[in-house]
Amino acid sequence: MFMPSPDGSGEYLVNLAGIVLLMSDAIFGDPSETTSRGRTNAMQLVERTLQEAEKRGFTQSSIVWALMRRNDFKPRLKNLVQKAVDHIPNEIQTQIIQSIRNRDSAGTASHPLLTATKHPGQHEPETNPHFTRPGPDGVDPRFWEAGRALRAIREREGKDAIHKPEHAHLFVQMIKFAPAQFKQKMSEMAKTMDLLPKATHVGEDGQALYTSQQIAEKCGISVEEVERLAALADPEDLYTGPVFPLQ
Repeated sequence: MFMPSPDGSGEYLVNLAGIVLLMSDAIFGDPSETTSRGRTNAMQLVERTLQEAEKRGFTQSSIVWALMRRNDFKPRLKNLVQKAVDHIPNEIQTQIIQSIRNRDSAGTASHPLLTATKHPGQHEPETNPHFTRPGPDGVDPRFWEAGRALRAIREREGKDAIHKPEHAHLFVQMIKFAPAQFKQKMSEMAKTMDLLPKATHVGEDGQALYTSQQIAEKCGISVEEVERLAALADPEDLYTGPVFPLQ
């Protein structure tokens, strides 16, 4: 994928598999290091490469997208990308690279994101509001954005104002994009303060689930109010899978 240049210049020669890995970092890495146009071009190169590989029998594009999304160049990702590129004739590889250069100069993008959307969830950070992208500090900027908004509400309207139902979406945003350590501390604090109902059921991922009745009783509000607030939530944040009783 990456070979030292034979001219001794200290630079590297990169094949298409190496370019795909570099583009993966542009798509799913630090957003401060890439422009929107750069991410789009990178997305199109990866997409075109996997489309061409699929035409010739490659069947693991979804796994490639899933691994790239982690933005961690583990050997499995490298091997799969190289395997995909190995399916593509050299002349087509050259065309892929050249097409990206032409597209960049023309400012257009012609290939639909087909292999990306085969995998559950959208992989394009520009259009997926649930995609987590760390900023320079390692934290998704939307976490800080929600925190600043809540602080402004508290300073403007008083400390109790942040608990109004109309501001619930800001807490949801904070939790959704919070660092893993923050989520862990919040979970531990909730258990210590007895803020959650006793779990009686779990989802297929093992996470505890609570009914509207349980939440209403724990929070001292009506079931109707719980359901009203749930109706305001993003449908993708509400669990709809199978439910299993705790043994």
